[in-house]
Amino acid sequence: MEHFLDRSVVVNRWNRDYPPRLAIQPGDTITFEMRDSSDGQVQPGMSAEDFEQIDKTRIHALTGPVYIEGAEPGDRLVLDILEYQHEGWGWSGLVDGLGLLAEDFSGPYLHTWKLEDGVTKSMPGLTIPLRPFCGIIGVQPAEVGEFRTRPPGAFGGNLDVRHLVAGSRLHLPVQVPGAGLCAGDAHAAQGDGEVCLNGMEAPMTVRMKVNLLKDSPLPGPYLECPGELEPKEFAEHGYHVFIESDEDPREASKRVVRRAIDYLVKRLGISRQQAYITCSVVIRLKISQLVNAPTMTISGYFPEAVFDERSEVMP
Repeated sequence: MEHFLDRSVVVNRWNRDYPPRLAIQPGDTITFEMRDSSDGQVQPGMSAEDFEQIDKTRIHALTGPVYIEGAEPGDRLVLDILEYQHEGWGWSGLVDGLGLLAEDFSGPYLHTWKLEDGVTKSMPGLTIPLRPFCGIIGVQPAEVGEFRTRPPGAFGGNLDVRHLVAGSRLHLPVQVPGAGLCAGDAHAAQGDGEVCLNGMEAPMTVRMKVNLLKDSPLPGPYLECPGELEPKEFAEHGYHVFIESDEDPREASKRVVRRAIDYLVKRLGISRQQAYITCSVVIRLKISQLVNAPTMTISGYFPEAVFDERSEVMP
């Protein structure tokens, strides 16, 4: 059976005692209509000053909960993600004190993206492919009480795994009777790390098929993702790879992103804020080595394919 759950009512916390908005059977398909992560507060054309005034306690806006008949702790949900539909726009912003480079940037800053059929050209000199996914898909946690949505956990939640795209299959361990499935925080595109705080935040719908495996314990989320992890054009043109090592992988990541920002500013003439946001929606951060203790190495891959013009500019 097909179901549709609109975004007229959202939740901004995890709470196992929230009443379900809808009950479905295993094997049913449901479309979640989702607000953007700001709960609809950010709108196209909004000023940075108005962006600074939004109510941060309303982040994130989640559609749900959905009760799955027969789901009990010790079972798992198996979610086949079938389709995403964006609504033509998204946003990314900078907020004081937040993001990987919080000490380098002061807010507020807001960038609006116009989303086309598969790409956005809203950053000067770049054409960025869209890879829509839900930043948050989760079930209600076992703990009693009300919890902010930012920390993820065994229940799923704010995972921000950018391969939760159409064609992927997500397994979640059921924590409470009925599961209490929720979805939200949709991104039209995101790099690894979501370094500036945001991906391309966007209102969106996601359609998924919900199955249930009885007596199938799972210690945490598990994802089966499509074999093609990157757009094909990325492999055709290669990557600029920024490499840093440190005992603290977060410090190494900061230096990687700073170098990528410097490169974008030099090559495109965009502002540092624009470059930081671009890194947040494009750069691929990878752990290159952990074995040379105590030093770890982080590499940041930035695809040449997103640049509109080829260039010999070197970092």
